[in-house]
Amino acid sequence: MTVIVDRHVKDPCAWLRAVTGELAGAPPADTRGVLLTVWDGLVAARLAGLHAAAASPRWRARQRHAEAVEFDLAVQLARNCTVGTGLAIPARLSGAAVAWPVERADAAVAAIIAFCGTAETMLRRAGELTPVWEDSLLGPVALTRWLADCWAGRHTGDPLRLPVPPPPWWR
Repeated sequence: MTVIVDRHVKDPCAWLRAVTGELAGAPPADTRGVLLTVWDGLVAARLAGLHAAAASPRWRARQRHAEAVEFDLAVQLARNCTVGTGLAIPARLSGAAVAWPVERADAAVAAIIAFCGTAETMLRRAGELTPVWEDSLLGPVALTRWLADCWAGRHTGDPLRLPVPPPPWWR
């Protein structure tokens, strides 16, 4: 079963901060656990970023750059069987989404950047603790850095071009 979280989450920023804290305390030797938590954080970051983009033209422009990186990171994580959490990555906000004030959008972007830093560190540690460094972890390490750079305005990229049909975890 895949859950579309935007209908259930009242405060994506609080959820993202909670996931970031959980990730920071995760044992890096539990590679699958780290990957599953990064997936949950990516879902929360995507939702928070969509809200931020709806609140401000500055964040809307950065979200367009971040979107392709989010998708690529999701593809990398899905290859490692992490979609077992059942959480779908929201493709867009629901029509019932409440507009956020700019200050809340700014806080969301700060939470996304903090999550990305934690995810990069934990993915790197998990990779270093595997018996053989898994190349499959190199992509997510780099993509979490690029995602933070997109939101910080240091990385621009191409717009997202979804495959047809889109993956079942992108809703």
